[in-house]
Amino acid sequence: MPSRILAMNERPKLFRSIMDLGNTLSLAIALFLLATVWALMSPYFLTLQNVMNVLMFASILAIRASGLTVSMILGGMDISQNSVGAVTALLCILFSTSGAPWWQVLILVVVLGLAMGFINATLVSVFKIAAIITTLGTMQIFRGTAWIIKDATVMVTDPVLLALGRGRMFGVVPYVTIIALVVLVIVWYLLNFTSFGRKVYMVGGNERASYLSGINANRVKFIAFLISGLTAGISGFLVACQVGAALPQSGAGSEMNTISAVILGGISLSGGKGKMSGTILGILILQTINNGLTLQSVNAYFQMVVSGGVLLIAVMIDVVRSGALRKQ
Repeated sequence: MPSRILAMNERPKLFRSIMDLGNTLSLAIALFLLATVWALMSPYFLTLQNVMNVLMFASILAIRASGLTVSMILGGMDISQNSVGAVTALLCILFSTSGAPWWQVLILVVVLGLAMGFINATLVSVFKIAAIITTLGTMQIFRGTAWIIKDATVMVTDPVLLALGRGRMFGVVPYVTIIALVVLVIVWYLLNFTSFGRKVYMVGGNERASYLSGINANRVKFIAFLISGLTAGISGFLVACQVGAALPQSGAGSEMNTISAVILGGISLSGGKGKMSGTILGILILQTINNGLTLQSVNAYFQMVVSGGVLLIAVMIDVVRSGALRKQ
């Protein structure tokens, strides 16, 4: 009898594991088919240089998306990340051009990312303002702050910072890709092997139930938005190092790219569901689409249409996955 009860209890876990594998597998198949199509259409797609370019640009998105993954599992969307990155990049590059050594600049990146994440975290967890409203407001505030700080392009002059954004280990693997892997592994570990990660899923799945079980939901939200701010600051700074300049308008208008990739990867809009593996595959799919369109010399405006379409498809997939249509 006890073994029968145990078997019954294990079925939901087994079913969830199969469903998670199915989602990851379907994304991997989609990525493979997409890569195959582009490889047939362009002889340059599978070249080492192009693959590394895809990884280089995907890495920036991956760093930003890792923090967004945590906040969205909580059910809170952070749309201020690109603005956080713009402010961080401008202040840090200005600090660098004033004569500060590269290691002090890197410390400032962390401080600024956490500081702006602290503002979002306080508004969401202390003042109870909905995350999407909070970050919509701070997105405008931070973007305006970036223009106030410097309404012109600031060039990156430190060779170490330029190497960080553009350099490649052994002349092949971009350093930003290595940084992205480190960030992704850290966030993956936090979500899967720490009490904080378990609390993130519980609060995102049912905040009321998590409160009754003794979890401090406000503290979990606070830490989550700190992480989101930190990853936003790091990614924005690396973009500046990559292009060789910090701009106040950096990332403006592309806020939905990260959200599209995360939702496409299986993160639920309602919270409580999602995995880092899905986020990574969603990023690779989105970046592969953009890269393939670029190789085909497709108009940039049409690429915007495709990106918007991907976001809508990702949301529709989330609606179907959540069972909302069946409930209706």
